[in-house]
Amino acid sequence: MKTANRKLGGVMLGVGGVGAALALLCCAAPWLLGGLLVTLGLGFILKDSVLLPLAALGLIVAIAGWWLIRKRADREGGRA
Repeated sequence: MKTANRKLGGVMLGVGGVGAALALLCCAAPWLLGGLLVTLGLGFILKDSVLLPLAALGLIVAIAGWWLIRKRADREGGRA
C-alpha cells in the first residue's frame, strides 16, 4: 500500500502539473493551442471562466500528489 500511495502521488503530481500548465498556456497564449481545441470541438475551453478553474483544479491535484509523496518520505525519515 505504501508503494501504491507513492506511485499515485507521482501520477497525480504529473497529471495535475501538466493540466495546470496547459490551462495557463491557453490563458496566456490562446493562439498556440486554439486551433487544435476548436478542431476537436473543445473551443469552449478557451474562455477564461473555464480555464482558470481548470488551472486551479490541476494545481490542487498536483499539490495533493506532492503531499502523498512527501508523507511517505517523512515516514521513512528521508527525502522523496
